[in-house]
Amino acid sequence: MNDHPSPKRLRLTCNRSLVLDVVALCDRSAYFPLERSFDLGQIAALRKAAAPRISWSAIFLKAYAIVSAVTPQLRQAYIRWPWPHLSEYPNSIGLLAVNRQFEGEDRLCWARFIHPEKTPLPQLQQALDDYQTKPVEEAFKWQLQLSRLPAVLRRVIWRANLNFSGRKRAKRIGTFTMSSLAGQGAINRYHPTLATSSLTYSPLDGAGKSLVTLICDHRVFDGVLGARVLDDLESALRGIIGEELRLLASPPTEQRDFLHLRRWA
Repeated sequence: MNDHPSPKRLRLTCNRSLVLDVVALCDRSAYFPLERSFDLGQIAALRKAAAPRISWSAIFLKAYAIVSAVTPQLRQAYIRWPWPHLSEYPNSIGLLAVNRQFEGEDRLCWARFIHPEKTPLPQLQQALDDYQTKPVEEAFKWQLQLSRLPAVLRRVIWRANLNFSGRKRAKRIGTFTMSSLAGQGAINRYHPTLATSSLTYSPLDGAGKSLVTLICDHRVFDGVLGARVLDDLESALRGIIGEELRLLASPPTEQRDFLHLRRWA
């Protein structure tokens, strides 16, 4: 009897290819994490009363984009070629990690949201729902096509998007990313990213608090600014986002009056 059987060798599937690319291309030495506990009990209550129901992903996505709109460094990226420089994008593009089932296994996809700070929460939520329910071939067509290319060619495309064009980089990689396992009761505190910053958050505890982690590219900004960004993010959640959630919990007539006033403001 063989006490040491040979392990089974498995082929790497297309579903793992892009994750392997991100891990290989991510310069972990350039990134550092910052963390802060947010008191989100009031936001949780407003979210529960709002209609339609808005996910925490959509809430954090919009709040971070609001902060990015007034913080240029969050819309900048370090570009290597033709010489090292920073490229600043005029608006935010957020990429949100989404888990989908495809070809019988889990697949990590990235949903793209253009200027989410200007998008009403219900529309953001609808876009997120579409990414989570539409066929992978439709919702993530470019990513699927890229994942089926040979590894050498994929890495060339990734590096070109990362290092040659600020416009291409923002379109393909986003100005920031988000990845959270709060819905599964866990927190991925230091996930790999290719963007200048990335956000994650933990499930709320019994006191309504969440541990929020911001991963920052040290080539673009330092810890003092990152700490200020976390402070501004909590203020945006309690302020502008709280106001919109309160509106979604109000009668339709009040919502119409509010939108009419905002249109003429």
